Amino acid sequence: MIRILLPESSVVEKETYRLGDIARLEGPDPYLIERLERIKIGRSPLPGRDLSVSRSIMLSRIRSAKIDTAKIVFPASQNTRVQRAALKIPGKDIDQSVLNHIQEAYSGMDIKPRILAKTRDVFLPRGEVSYRILKKGRHLKEGGYQTYELEFSVDGKPMRKVPVRTYIKLYKDVVIAKDTIKADHVIGEADILKVRRNVDRMPSKYVTDAQDILGKVASRAINPNEVIRETTVAAQPVVKSGDRLMIIFETPNLRLTAPGMSLQKGALGDRIQVRNLQSKILVYATVRDKNHVQVN
Repeated sequence: MIRILLPESSVVEKETYRLGDIARLEGPDPYLIERLERIKIGRSPLPGRDLSVSRSIMLSRIRSAKIDTAKIVFPASQNTRVQRAALKIPGKDIDQSVLNHIQEAYSGMDIKPRILAKTRDVFLPRGEVSYRILKKGRHLKEGGYQTYELEFSVDGKPMRKVPVRTYIKLYKDVVIAKDTIKADHVIGEADILKVRRNVDRMPSKYVTDAQDILGKVASRAINPNEVIRETTVAAQPVVKSGDRLMIIFETPNLRLTAPGMSLQKGALGDRIQVRNLQSKILVYATVRDKNHVQVN
């Protein structure tokens, strides 16, 4: 008779396990024992997990291998627990890796990142573990809610992806209105202040350099303490509606001019509508200076 002795539990390394991995076999027929030890019982549990393997499952696999089960006995335990050998990656280490990655990605910036939900411990098969951190989704804003994903590999083979949700507060010096700034008002140093604000929920194109807007005009009324954006200011117009000017049309071999009148205000480089005073035709032309516009 062949005796199959089952321990209380066994630890397996590979994705599948054989009878010899989870039991000790004794008997007078070494050839039969070797055949029994090579019989595949099933798939191993996930790393860090375990499962119960009963006598009936083992006998079923033995019968499938065309071996007479009448010669086999289980003198002790009738089942065993199989556990997959694993490397434990603590969740707190994963979270810290993401925080370190964020600090490097925002190097030189004033940020305060935090993890929204603690990551659970991760169990991986034994081997050489490596990982990379990827930013998921399309994040058009700086800071705010962001998801990172750790991709773990074991011996170069991709094994597991772990998402980590974060929230990043990003602080910058921005320009705000000191008091109410009326529409069409030319902005001077006395009209603005520079303050430090969290910009993660702030609309895009906020102004951080006061020099970029000094001398420009407010395109609409700006409230006190409102963050000034590039779209709320415009270059000071050099041409006003109703101004008399010269319309120019140029090619490499030809230059034509005609008197005109602007029908819109415009800054340098703006395209405005003008009327040709000779032909009465309306055209669009680019402002070159306060006295000239050019038809493209």
